[in-house]
Amino acid sequence: MDNPIILVQAASRAWSGAPDWCMNEVDDRPVVALTIESALKEFPEADIRIIAPEFDRGGRLDEIPEMFPEQKVSVYYGYDESPLERMIAALDDTEDDTLFIRADGLHFGWLADHARTMFEKAEKDGLDCIKTEDDFPIQLTADIYRLSALKRVLSLLDERSNDAPFRVHPKFFMFNESDEFKCAHVAGPAVSEQWLKQCRETAEQVYVAGNMNVGQHKGISAGDQLTFHYELALDHISPEACVLDCACGPGYGARILAGKAQKVVAADLDIETVRKASSGKYFDNITFQTGDVTSLGFEDGHFDAITSFETVEHVNPGPYFKEMERVLKPGGMLILSTPQNSLGHIPVNSQHLHEFSLQEIKGLCSEHFEIMQTTGIKQGRIVFPDDPKGQNTFMVCRKPV
Repeated sequence: MDNPIILVQAASRAWSGAPDWCMNEVDDRPVVALTIESALKEFPEADIRIIAPEFDRGGRLDEIPEMFPEQKVSVYYGYDESPLERMIAALDDTEDDTLFIRADGLHFGWLADHARTMFEKAEKDGLDCIKTEDDFPIQLTADIYRLSALKRVLSLLDERSNDAPFRVHPKFFMFNESDEFKCAHVAGPAVSEQWLKQCRETAEQVYVAGNMNVGQHKGISAGDQLTFHYELALDHISPEACVLDCACGPGYGARILAGKAQKVVAADLDIETVRKASSGKYFDNITFQTGDVTSLGFEDGHFDAITSFETVEHVNPGPYFKEMERVLKPGGMLILSTPQNSLGHIPVNSQHLHEFSLQEIKGLCSEHFEIMQTTGIKQGRIVFPDDPKGQNTFMVCRKPV
């Protein structure tokens, strides 16, 4: 398998509508070019096919094959909302029984040698899909699929409703339908601290602030995890609640909350972010202001609920949890999300101080709160009941009365 087909998923904008980081530049080239380089170091003869949404046709991705004139690199465009159908269409010239590697264009640090090991296991065991454990850092891994299995996924999804999230991440449909598909998880490989630090150093040019650009283009809800956090939170917000939305960013989440809560205070550390957020659609029950999540200017017990999504990984967790507890009323709810990472002591994302394993975040939270619910978001909007493992942890916690 020295010349496998490798599909590299790339796009100019993410599911939320914000610019996708895979098109940010490192040394005057889009990140996706680094991801392809990582593939070619392990598989010099690989058939690499960038799979991109139709809306990117005629854009910067057209230039990528020219950067690799000696290798087989091409681009397929199609199916804005369905990577599943995009993968199948990009492999139209391929035998149904073909196994292939799929990597995300943003994941320049993916371990292609481990992908080789997974590919060989898939061949040996006749697997339809193989992936690393759900909480292994996604930036370091790829997935192996069998084309015939993906076609079967598409056929089954066409018969079902609420299927859109699985068209974004079909592997989880396959793992959830064990009678139909033969799949396997494998443990992530040993990763040196040197490699993690090297990836993090490169990521300083890649993982740039982008939350203010959410909403710049219309998002695609099937894969939009940022909005999904707020939608999940609504189940725990009462119409009488006064809610604090911590690290509110562009304010789209505060406006979702304001559709149910009596009052929302949307706070962010950066004054320019707050100004831009407050200039959006007006709601008479939202107040925008600056605020530091580790030192808020509210009296004790001020809020009925706090939403704090993708925040704790940016700060010292000790003062953070202490401050969340202080400003909540007794019995008040803290609803948070954060990346779940079994190797989070050196996160690839250079914006994050630390990412937490499931055990770590539960331990930190339980020092101050009663944990009511822990959900592992696999990717995008995919969750399985009673399964707390995933790439993202969503938690509902209550301050003791």
